[in-house]
Amino acid sequence: MNSHFSNKVVIVTGASSGIGKETALAFGRAGARVVMVARRGELLQQLAAANPQLQLRPLPADLTEPDAVAGIVETTLREFGRIDILVNNAGLGQRGPFAELDFDVARRVMEINFFALLRCTQAVVPVLRRQGGGQIVNISSIVGVIATPQNSIYCASKFAVRALSDSLRLELRPAGIDVISILPGHTATPFFENQIRTSGPARFSSLRGQSPARVAIVILSACRHRRREVVLTVPGILGYWAKRLCPGFVDWCLRRI
Repeated sequence: MNSHFSNKVVIVTGASSGIGKETALAFGRAGARVVMVARRGELLQQLAAANPQLQLRPLPADLTEPDAVAGIVETTLREFGRIDILVNNAGLGQRGPFAELDFDVARRVMEINFFALLRCTQAVVPVLRRQGGGQIVNISSIVGVIATPQNSIYCASKFAVRALSDSLRLELRPAGIDVISILPGHTATPFFENQIRTSGPARFSSLRGQSPARVAIVILSACRHRRREVVLTVPGILGYWAKRLCPGFVDWCLRRI
């Protein structure tokens, strides 16, 4: 794994905490040069300072600003000369009944979860084409397959990410560009506490969830083996196949949770 990623240039968005943070560290430990992107620059600086042995480059940016995305690509190329992997991880949760949904909230969730990802991908694809290949890793979710109640816009954003990934995979493969979808499932991160919530509990389960470090390992393995799509956690895998084979049964179960 280390020799495979040695000196590769990786951009990770949403790198200040959770899956993004662990993914940046995992790539760094594998010898990659990692550009860590997030709005909270102080957390990125702390992460780099705590790991001086790794090649971590903090780059604070707001991905909802088009100029910021262009700046990320320009800075990465200026400092490292290339881009090998883009990990689109930045995201925002939403929880509450659809009837209470504020359209400003819907726009914000879609802007961060989908349009920012779209903007980053569109900015990086020309670079990967010129280089003759590369990889784009999109962090979707198991709710990008199984929509759940009280999460309508978040689910819609993750369905959109997965559909975009499927389309881009067909379009970009002839150029040597892999598009990899990761569907993490329930993970122990600050995601639930940071989501936009109008009513109801922040968490739908008292279970802690898998470690974000485990998700990071899976992301590196998926890049190493050029996987198409990876579903994590046993409930996630069971739900993924149940939705395909028995969608009515899945709906029945979700209505009772």
